Amino acid sequence: MSNPFRYTLVETSTYRGYPVLFEPGNPSHSALIKEALDRYIDQIEAITSHYSDVFLVRFDLHLPIPIGSDLIPADESNRRVSQLFQILKENKFRQPIWSGQKIKKSAYGWCNELETRKQLHYHCWVAVPKGRVENAGSIRKREDGSYDLYGLIGTVFGIWQQLNPEGYAHVQCNALDSKRIKSNSPDDLGEAIKWISYLTKVRGKVTFEDDDGDPIRVRRFDGSRLKPAPKPQEQADKLTEMAG
Repeated sequence: MSNPFRYTLVETSTYRGYPVLFEPGNPSHSALIKEALDRYIDQIEAITSHYSDVFLVRFDLHLPIPIGSDLIPADESNRRVSQLFQILKENKFRQPIWSGQKIKKSAYGWCNELETRKQLHYHCWVAVPKGRVENAGSIRKREDGSYDLYGLIGTVFGIWQQLNPEGYAHVQCNALDSKRIKSNSPDDLGEAIKWISYLTKVRGKVTFEDDDGDPIRVRRFDGSRLKPAPKPQEQADKLTEMAG
């Protein structure tokens, strides 16, 4: 297939030993972006090296409905998504409101897409320790137009509204948009990687141009940069070095 993005494409049903959402010969399946897939796999492996039980939530972020042709530029909407995860990590997760505790380590990823709508939308995931978060949470609209916000996705909704002053910004997530990962279960890890590999599909990703039609660099995906936990021998070597 044609590839205008200068990314490496994955067109196999497995990658790095994990199943991914691509079936060779199936026209309904899109090739996957290797660079995004590597980032997401690295981060799932990292978070599961720190915690034996991890809770993974996937959700979609939409921007306010544009008025006429007045769209929010891609670099600005990307900035808002990055800011959302920064607020989660550096503010909300540092508060002891997650089963009475803080979330010290988390992982996440996002990508932007433009298929049938004029405005970009975002597919996202976040992974946290299961003992802190037991379910995805909920967003419930009251009769007076206000919202009851609960748990992780309720927190995401509240932040996303604050970051989009132009109007209501939809957040899509339901009870099926979450998975539990037991770190010692290869099946759980494989299922999680396959599930989030959907975000890395090249279909729906767009090239960006300036007013003269020249290509411009706009990030199409990103993710956290959590480092994996030291292996027992590495930890022992570090302690020996510090003692010496």
